[in-house]
Amino acid sequence: METKQYKVGQLNGKVALVTGASRGIGRAIAIALAREGANLVLAARSVNGLKETEAAIVEGGAVAEVVPTDVTSEQQIETLFARIMERFGRLDILVNNAGIFGNGPIDQLSTETWDRVIATNLRAAFLCTRAAFRIMKQQGVGRIINIGSISAQRVRPHNAPYSCAKFGLVGLTQTTALEGREFGITCGCLHPGITGDPTSSDIPMTPLEETAKAAVFMACQPPDVNVLELIQLPRNQLYLGRG
Repeated sequence: METKQYKVGQLNGKVALVTGASRGIGRAIAIALAREGANLVLAARSVNGLKETEAAIVEGGAVAEVVPTDVTSEQQIETLFARIMERFGRLDILVNNAGIFGNGPIDQLSTETWDRVIATNLRAAFLCTRAAFRIMKQQGVGRIINIGSISAQRVRPHNAPYSCAKFGLVGLTQTTALEGREFGITCGCLHPGITGDPTSSDIPMTPLEETAKAAVFMACQPPDVNVLELIQLPRNQLYLGRG
């Protein structure tokens, strides 16, 4: 059976927003979407990091708009989406990638740590989803991809804020997918394992480029097809029975 190979240009003319695009998974996904022809809006707090991502995209001949944003700020989210509509007049793909760690034993966790992790990893995804949903609803089409974690499937000790935020993201994903059906909006969640440079550590890792390919696979589905959840992890990473 012949395997279908995606061709460059599947996202020609599409507008995609990636949060947390200044480094890591966010940067890799933004570059990969641009290679498929999408126009990119890049959001994160680090201006220098965003400029580096922008340079990589523009060097490849694609379009990128940098919008420095603290995704925990409702006002800055509103400004971000206003900029998108002012520049492009539409939004086809939202990738909720922004996230932070901040963990420890439950009996030693500070309220500040809990609130910071939940605000960045879950509340921000809600704020962006709400804004994107309003735009996509008017368009009659759109796709939202949330970057979760295997911590939303199998928890580890001393990881409560992060795991709870990622579990919540699964709920947000499913609710968005359900409510988006009649408006042509799809929503799915990509759960990466440990990502990075496999040659730099003895710990099994998935290369960032491979995680980006998984996100592109989800983004390039036909409008009537949704990848609700996708788990990607190194073959040797603990998953079943971890904890």
